[in-house]
Amino acid sequence: MTEEPLIPHYAGVDRSPAEVRARLAAYLESAAAHPVITRIREVAADAMRLAPGQRVLDGGCGLGEAAYPLALRVGPEGSVDGVDKSQNMLALADRRYAVWLRSHPGAAAVRFTVGDLTGLDFPAGSFDAVRCERTLQHLDDAQAVIAELVRVTRPGGRVCLVDTDWESLAFEGIAHEVLTPMLWRLRQRTVMSNPSMGRTLRNRLRQAGVVEVECHPVTVHFTDPQEAQHVVPYFEREVLLQIVGQGEGNDEMVCRWLAAVADAARRDEFLVALTIWVVAGTAPVRGTGAR
Repeated sequence: MTEEPLIPHYAGVDRSPAEVRARLAAYLESAAAHPVITRIREVAADAMRLAPGQRVLDGGCGLGEAAYPLALRVGPEGSVDGVDKSQNMLALADRRYAVWLRSHPGAAAVRFTVGDLTGLDFPAGSFDAVRCERTLQHLDDAQAVIAELVRVTRPGGRVCLVDTDWESLAFEGIAHEVLTPMLWRLRQRTVMSNPSMGRTLRNRLRQAGVVEVECHPVTVHFTDPQEAQHVVPYFEREVLLQIVGQGEGNDEMVCRWLAAVADAARRDEFLVALTIWVVAGTAPVRGTGAR
């Protein structure tokens, strides 16, 4: 018997049932609205060193909302291209962008297109800056994607990658006998190809020839499980059961976990933290190497 799709599974959005697609989109929307993600995106935009009139690529753009502040930074003479594999996500992105643009007439034009990040339909050196946020963790061919992002960046342009180190996930206030089996099960059942992606970005960029690489690790923490759920989706029963699977004692484990989380929150002892990495560098001029 085939197991039910795990979530989040952003590498195969369009192959998922409608209810799973809706849940994936809702998570992205909820995370994007949270101040933690807003702050990380500001760090990333600063690291991209954008200037008016530049052309920017957002690889793996999802719902497209990260393109909005970039469009404001490069202004009406610039442009932003968002590329994603999911037609469903991009249909939502187009509709939301049309609404946003009505109140931001001075922003750059944003275009969303379906594409494969391992083979972008752009000539070499097309963009002044490229970004890719929380996408590589889901991909088996992450290094090929990074090489392609570097290829379409002009020599001397900026490449910025943002991703989570899920192995940095840490909790306080939950008993060891409850925490340990849950973390083990979450790691065994992860749908991410690269849960430690965030901390590997520096070396991956250097391997792709990017120079002057700078790292901006952003450690985020939450003391309220409901607020944490916007970024760390491990505090709602149905979501957890989709991830860890039903049966095999998992229902009981999830109930025990949620009870322990609620008890820690009542005692004001709940805490969860993890690190999201913003890593950026300069695309090499021909003949230069990583350093």
